[in-house]
Amino acid sequence: MIEPIKILITASDRQQAYHFAQQQPTQARSQQVYRNTLAVLVTQRCLQLLGIDTDLAASHCWNPLEQQLENIADLYIPSLQGFLECRALHESDRKCHIPPEVWTERLGYVMIELDEPYQEGQIVGFVESVSVSELPRSYFQSLDVLLECLTSEPQPEPTVQLSHWLKRTFESDWQPPKDLLNMMKESFVRFCDPQPQRGDDPLRQQVEQLYRRQSSNLVQNVPLHLNPQEALVNLIQTTRDDEIRWQSAELLWELNPQHPVCPVISAKDLGIYLIGHPVVLIVGILPKSDGRMLILLRVYPLEKMSPLPPGLRLIGLDETGNLFFEVESRQQDDYIQFKFTADRGDRFSVRVVLHDASFTEDFMV
Repeated sequence: MIEPIKILITASDRQQAYHFAQQQPTQARSQQVYRNTLAVLVTQRCLQLLGIDTDLAASHCWNPLEQQLENIADLYIPSLQGFLECRALHESDRKCHIPPEVWTERLGYVMIELDEPYQEGQIVGFVESVSVSELPRSYFQSLDVLLECLTSEPQPEPTVQLSHWLKRTFESDWQPPKDLLNMMKESFVRFCDPQPQRGDDPLRQQVEQLYRRQSSNLVQNVPLHLNPQEALVNLIQTTRDDEIRWQSAELLWELNPQHPVCPVISAKDLGIYLIGHPVVLIVGILPKSDGRMLILLRVYPLEKMSPLPPGLRLIGLDETGNLFFEVESRQQDDYIQFKFTADRGDRFSVRVVLHDASFTEDFMV
């Protein structure tokens, strides 16, 4: 039986935790992120001693945006293509708090006891699954069970892990070359509202139109103290209309694709799959404040000024293989698309069909 291993918490560890904590909007969230970060670092070092590779950069808790939205302390295990949840507790705690947002899509849950000066920590327990917010210490299992779980055979995973995209980690065939990104930008410009009349500030007027089109009883104007980019960020974060949120996010992406509030967008050239037709599938994801994800699927022609071939179908299947949407191109369509909202852990497949040729990709949110 493996005995609990005490892990030294270094000054560098505390500095990293402090850096993340300083970015949080409240004192409570700051303290939470500080302890979560140390719990993850202690777990990482313990697993290194046990010969198990980890990847901090691919972990959700290493993303500043996700830190602000959720109470997460996950650690990515590349060999299993999954995440361990690392929950901190005090020596005096009889129970470990595990928030509901991390009850799914985890390989297991590691409990790490941190001392108050934050000089050392140790893994004191492990469970493979949870369904309660407060887990008593009597339910903790030993490090042997953790090691057995992490050295088991990996389960097959969907081809595309959309949650990794939030860390700008893309599958090799979903990292678009520069010219494809430029084409995507041009496509977004074409899909925006008609250009304002001459003499007006085009960008400012587009932003004003988005504010006024929100589905509410009150006509809203752009706050005067905000420039157009700041106004778009404000609209993305505050609107209750998901369609307006998407349109605002796409316009912000056109202005500054590296902005942290932008959707994450990538593309795949489907020409080799669809009998030589130069067609591109783009997928975009945009986190909401409630933890859900807005998903955009769009197909458009790669050749400028050319419409999609008529009869091309964009199809979505849920994890059981049931159809949940189908869109078909008509004569002279510039693009076809579908938008929906998904929960973390949801799985779906996208199929693009033209005559007897087709392309299918599996996704996990």
